[in-house]
Amino acid sequence: MTHPHRWWWRIATVLAVGAAVATVSVGPWRVYGRATSATADTDPPSCPVGETLPIMDSPHISQAEASDVRYSSEPPTSGPHFPFTVTPGVYEDSVPDALIVQALELGDVAVLYAPATPPDLIGSMRRFARTHPADVVMAPHPGVHKGVALTGWGCLLRMSMFDEATATLFVTQVAGRYVHGWAR
Repeated sequence: MTHPHRWWWRIATVLAVGAAVATVSVGPWRVYGRATSATADTDPPSCPVGETLPIMDSPHISQAEASDVRYSSEPPTSGPHFPFTVTPGVYEDSVPDALIVQALELGDVAVLYAPATPPDLIGSMRRFARTHPADVVMAPHPGVHKGVALTGWGCLLRMSMFDEATATLFVTQVAGRYVHGWAR
C-alpha cells in the first residue's frame, strides 16, 4: 500500500513541472518556438552622416527566398533578411545581403567595397574595421562598383576613396543607434 504523503508529493511535483512548462512555453520568458517576425522601426531618426533611405518591410526570410528579394538600394540598408546574423569582422569573400541587413538591424555597420579595390586600400580598411570589432562587418560587395559604401539601418554613405575620419564619424554615430523589437 502506498503511503498517503507520497501522493501529495507526486501531485505537487506534477503541478510544479506543469507550471514550469507553461511558463517556458507561453509566458514572457518563452524559450520554445521562434519569433515569427521582426518589428523594424519604419521611421528611424535621420542619419547623422550620409543619406537617409526609406525603410523597407523587413521580414525574416529563408535562404531559398533570398534570391527573389529586390532591395531599394545597392547595397541594401533595410529589407528582408535572415533570422540569423553574421558576426562583426573582416571577410575576404562577399557576405549575402540578407546577412548584412540582419547585422544592420542589430545595430552593426557594414563597410563594403568594390571587388577590384587595390590591396593597399583594403589593408587600410581592414585596420580600420579591426579598431571597431563589435560594430563593423567588412567585405567586398558585388553591388559596389567603385569606391566604398558604408551602411547602417536606413543609412548609406558612399565614398569614392576610403577616408578613415569620415568612416569613423559614420561608425561612431550610426552603429548601435537602431534598436529593434520582436513580435511573436
